[in-house]
Amino acid sequence: MKEGDKLELSMKLIKADLLMAQQGIELYKNREIKEIKNQAAYHLQQAAEKLIKIQIYNSGVSYNNKSLYVHNLKSLIAYIDSLQIDNVIPEIIRKNALIITDWEASGRYDIHFSIRINSLEKYHREISDWYEILYKKGIR
Repeated sequence: MKEGDKLELSMKLIKADLLMAQQGIELYKNREIKEIKNQAAYHLQQAAEKLIKIQIYNSGVSYNNKSLYVHNLKSLIAYIDSLQIDNVIPEIIRKNALIITDWEASGRYDIHFSIRINSLEKYHREISDWYEILYKKGIR
């Protein structure tokens, strides 16, 4: 992708991450496969990351593509705030951005990574609610 190209991100891709996380949570609760739980954490991080990015893409403001080539939620939040666009980011996401960011790599690569299932369920609810707020605002 070259500078100036617009990335096509849709709420359907974000919904897919939320569904994958939900399925991982349910599968872990039924079979207790730790690696499935870790994958659920990864998909929740991806959903949060994309919910920030889609607001930037849909804002109509000029943005620097390079600033979006990160998985770090804290950096993405700082960037969206610097653009001074109307945005919705739940306080729990802002407060725990670095923790959630860690799920991107640790959830996939670190065999010692562990997260409590009730934490995954909590963040799944929070990120799903965030998705619904943006969807109701017309972001597709």
